[in-house]
Amino acid sequence: MPTAKGTRRFKVGKVPPSTLLRAVYPYLGRKSRSLLIGPGIGRDAAAIRYVKKVLVFSTDPITGTATHIGRHSVHINANDIATAGARPIWYLCTILLPPDADEISLRQIMADVDDAAKSLGITVVGGHTEVTPGLTRPIIAGFMVGETTRQRLLSSEGGREGDKVLLTKTAGLEGTAILVSDYGNELKDLEPKTLDRARKFSEQISVVKEALTAARIRGVHAMHDPTEGGVLNGLWELAEASNLGIEVDADNIPVAPETGRVCRVLGLDPLRLMSSGSLLVAVDHAKAETVGRALERVPVRVSEVGRLTSTSNGRYVARGPRRLKLEAVPTDELYKLA
Repeated sequence: MPTAKGTRRFKVGKVPPSTLLRAVYPYLGRKSRSLLIGPGIGRDAAAIRYVKKVLVFSTDPITGTATHIGRHSVHINANDIATAGARPIWYLCTILLPPDADEISLRQIMADVDDAAKSLGITVVGGHTEVTPGLTRPIIAGFMVGETTRQRLLSSEGGREGDKVLLTKTAGLEGTAILVSDYGNELKDLEPKTLDRARKFSEQISVVKEALTAARIRGVHAMHDPTEGGVLNGLWELAEASNLGIEVDADNIPVAPETGRVCRVLGLDPLRLMSSGSLLVAVDHAKAETVGRALERVPVRVSEVGRLTSTSNGRYVARGPRRLKLEAVPTDELYKLA
């Protein structure tokens, strides 16, 4: 619905890239010579030069689910740090609780934060907690800091023409786990074993190990973890950040059987479903096999899903005999059920 000034109201999910260019990026305060990676479309982390180190920063809220939000917050923010070639070290969070929340719910959120942080060797260094009017469920916004060197720093804008694009694991991992946890009534006709396996996908949402493995290999130019909008949106963001075209082979994007069944029941597209747990790697075509073998030793599944091209070639995704234009995904499939 248009507002009084003639602009359209936002839909649930990420703010459109065109709006970010107009309403966010022109307002970034004082410029700093220490800033190595700043805000931009498809950039999930910032980096600054600090003495002989590079500090990497990321912040993300968890809004798509109320289940295990502490665990999700640590892993999602750690993923962004690792895709920059940095090791996540310090974590802070702001926890906003609805008026009917109690100490037990807060304790569970922090227990999940503690477990996830310990699993990655991360220290919780601070945060803020409050009861907030107008909320119907808890929201957590995490902030992560990591370290790397200038030589190992990567950015999603670093892709090069001719790079092959690799994908780890399968599409829609996080979204599948959320759907099974939050929409159980709609999925009650699926086999209990299928639902149990899908629920455990939440244990695969970290990409820290595979990202740090890939970052050490010469020829890896950029990494990106697809979150809202799924793998297709992540591929578009990678191309946009690198100012390149891209050819995507959707038939090569693996979808777990559990994800496929859940999405068929709910009428959703798994390639546009929240996909934390997968990692996109843009790598020199001559080094793709080397990177693939290293990732398989992690071990994770690796698939070649596309190739970066010149901007003039455009951005396309092939699905069977169809070749369609690849565009930013405006709304994650998860939010269609909200």
